[in-house]
Amino acid sequence: MTLSERNIFIRQMADGQYLIYLPLSKYARILTQEQLQCLTESVEKSEQAVDPAVTEVLANVKPTQQSNVYITEHCVSGIRNMMILPNNVCNFKCTYCYSAEGRSGKTVDSDKLKSAICYFLDSNRAPGERLTISILGGGEPLLSWDLVKTSLDLAYSLAEKRGQKLPVSIVTNGSILTDEIVDYLKSHEISLSVSFDILPEIQNMQRGHYETVVENINRFTNAGIDLAFNTVITRENVGRMDEMLHAIAANTPKVKKVSFKSLISNSYFKDAEERRKYYRDFVDNFFKALDLAKQLGIWLTSPYFNNALCLSDRFCPGKFVVTSDGDISICHCVGSRKDRLYNDFIFGHITSDGNVAIDEKKLDKILSHDHNRNERCKDCIAHWHCAGGCYADNSTIGDNEESQNAYCESMRYFIERYICKYILK
Repeated sequence: MTLSERNIFIRQMADGQYLIYLPLSKYARILTQEQLQCLTESVEKSEQAVDPAVTEVLANVKPTQQSNVYITEHCVSGIRNMMILPNNVCNFKCTYCYSAEGRSGKTVDSDKLKSAICYFLDSNRAPGERLTISILGGGEPLLSWDLVKTSLDLAYSLAEKRGQKLPVSIVTNGSILTDEIVDYLKSHEISLSVSFDILPEIQNMQRGHYETVVENINRFTNAGIDLAFNTVITRENVGRMDEMLHAIAANTPKVKKVSFKSLISNSYFKDAEERRKYYRDFVDNFFKALDLAKQLGIWLTSPYFNNALCLSDRFCPGKFVVTSDGDISICHCVGSRKDRLYNDFIFGHITSDGNVAIDEKKLDKILSHDHNRNERCKDCIAHWHCAGGCYADNSTIGDNEESQNAYCESMRYFIERYICKYILK
């Protein structure tokens, strides 16, 4: 049996020593090359370990079934989050937008959306399970506020019949605010995420409308609405994370949650080396920013960090995404028929007579893409965290091996930093 088959993973450190990590036990320690050799022989040859450090490692090995690993259900009843893309229309032209290229300009048919909500919240579907709804783009969802409000009214009534509270979140660019929207969000305790680049010159260069957005953000938070920032990190702001946190504290002081997200698109990088440097800068600056965020009372996270906090067999358990075309997608990044992965990710549609048709075989096939099928993941220290990576991101990077290696290396580097900061004693 190999080390990885025992869920023992290795990462060589800059000083020549080795980080030994047991994700299922949340255990890590540093071994020398000689101790690593002893560990390898003890596992592969079933030899008795003589080194106390190696004995300690082996004593912490746990089988998969005893761990807190999220195992994806390969059926629609296993999908707990509904994402609604009410439209494919936007009033911004963000330079890095993932959906702009495939934007159709459509708004989802209200009757089809009602049918999807009724299906998702049916009392016989996933009974007793906690379900959630997220509303995002595609486009800017608050451009379709009347549709959003009507749909949520229905969703809340159906959740009440299930005897459950329905957590709802909305992602917006922050440009649209009315008293009606504020009152509705507050009365229903809806969480709001604003896509915002924080620094005025960066926001105006990449998204625009800084003054309007920051004014609306403060109006939302002053009304007592729970609000977080989603911030895309580009080459222009990758070295300015500390500055961004100080700007939050100064200009939007009631915002206490922010997520920094790295870029994936091939069009953003001229080559794999540029991608590699960007990812390294992202990880290094993120970990520097973590300490400052704690001092400022801000909860700082990122998709990398979210991966580090959990163990799963698949990067994403899948979503029930209602697109503006009335299709059902597994991923909110694929919401238009113009999107490259449309044929791969659509597993259902809403018929003209209001029925929700699900292709269970196709859904099972989509959800079977986990790290256990990927040879390159077998011995990776991020095995149970990255879980093969985002399928959409991997497809975006494509078959360029150097670019894929750069992305994978960034995840391994992040997990190494995470282990050393939070797990290694």
